[in-house]
Amino acid sequence: MKLSINIQVNYMSDKKMARSKVYNLLILSLLIITIIAILLQRFSLNTSILLTPENTENVRFIGDKALGGESSVTLTTEDNKWLLTCNIKKSNYGWPFCELAIHFFEEGNTDVNQGLNLSTYSQVHVKAKYLNSPESSIRFQLRSFNTKYSQITNSDTWKYVGIEYWPQNQKSTTIIPMKSLQVATWWLNQQKIPIQHSAPEFKNVMVLELATGNNMAQRQHLLEVEYIKFTGKLFTNGQVFFSLILVWVTAAIIVLYQNITHSRSKLTHSKLKAQELTQLNKLLNVETQVLKDKAERDPLTGALNRAGIQPVFTKELKKLSLIFIDIDHFKTINDTHGHAIGDEILKEFSKSLNENCRSTDLLARWGGEEFLLVCPNTVLSDAFALAQNLRSIISQKSWVNNIKMTSSFGVAQRGDESASDFIERADKALYDAKARGRNQVVLSKPSIHLNPY
Repeated sequence: MKLSINIQVNYMSDKKMARSKVYNLLILSLLIITIIAILLQRFSLNTSILLTPENTENVRFIGDKALGGESSVTLTTEDNKWLLTCNIKKSNYGWPFCELAIHFFEEGNTDVNQGLNLSTYSQVHVKAKYLNSPESSIRFQLRSFNTKYSQITNSDTWKYVGIEYWPQNQKSTTIIPMKSLQVATWWLNQQKIPIQHSAPEFKNVMVLELATGNNMAQRQHLLEVEYIKFTGKLFTNGQVFFSLILVWVTAAIIVLYQNITHSRSKLTHSKLKAQELTQLNKLLNVETQVLKDKAERDPLTGALNRAGIQPVFTKELKKLSLIFIDIDHFKTINDTHGHAIGDEILKEFSKSLNENCRSTDLLARWGGEEFLLVCPNTVLSDAFALAQNLRSIISQKSWVNNIKMTSSFGVAQRGDESASDFIERADKALYDAKARGRNQVVLSKPSIHLNPY
């Protein structure tokens, strides 16, 4: 009997050691897979799209005549370079332009998914310059399609995502981070796009446009474009991160299943297995919260992003006020001190706003140097007082490198209106503050009934 017990104990001990070896091997394998995936994502798995006259079809040139302008434009190819010849002329149309457009769709094709997927690309390299007006700016734009608000037969409904820039060196390539591209506010207002669809999108790009900038001199401009190149990864960091979590969670589920099955035959170990399950659940909850925070927070300032602030506008809140904030002449700060200093100012600006508002107020970075401060349970007069206090603090504060700056504010209280109309009113008040000379607080005067105090 004693011998039988010893044999059984030894068998169970050997089985436990075997399981332990399998688990160790599984963890080691997962660690190796994780490290390899991270290294491949960091140093390899690159992809690019190169657009040149030699390999690009369906290239067009566009002027402002269709919009009532008088500017003329021609497009030629020389030495495998596009040359856009643009004669800017004054007319009744207030924004004369010329444009090179590369279409990624076929005329008459009703397939809504025929565009170019640029969602995994992080940068676009543009080798373009003016041959006779180097001081002029260039507009880089992408037109994306989304079935939720776009029509295949109406290109005006395709989202405008772009940036205007000034080439710093006529001999070098301008590198534009994809994350710096912004949706045109005038287009959002024109199409009445809901806030949940107001962010840049790159999954279904129909058209790439390279155009003359705003306020072009009334004369001939020669824009030479050598190439446009998109660079990025085969997979986004989010896709790799999600895949690794899926692998780990799958492995964890398999291990849990084996442990639970084994615990049924060994009641003495059930408590230990339950504790392991609880710990793993806590780990999964932490990972889920981390993912949620990354999706709803601006990575630079830590403030909420548009997706993070959007749920506030869906709640039935009385006395909800909104303060739209814009740093005055922020582009000048970037141009003078560099984007690194500009980023530091944005982070310190966000921190200063958070420190000088109430704990119930919610701060979001709307885009670039624009911020939203959402104030629940706040009437218009109190929001105005808060904005004035913030304006004073910002104007008196010494920022990075002893930089002095001011901000403009637009304040509105929500009435019986949609979230987009509410935000638009605050944005209009901000625009009025800037038009009046900046460093001011302007109240929005709604034409609709406010929610009761």
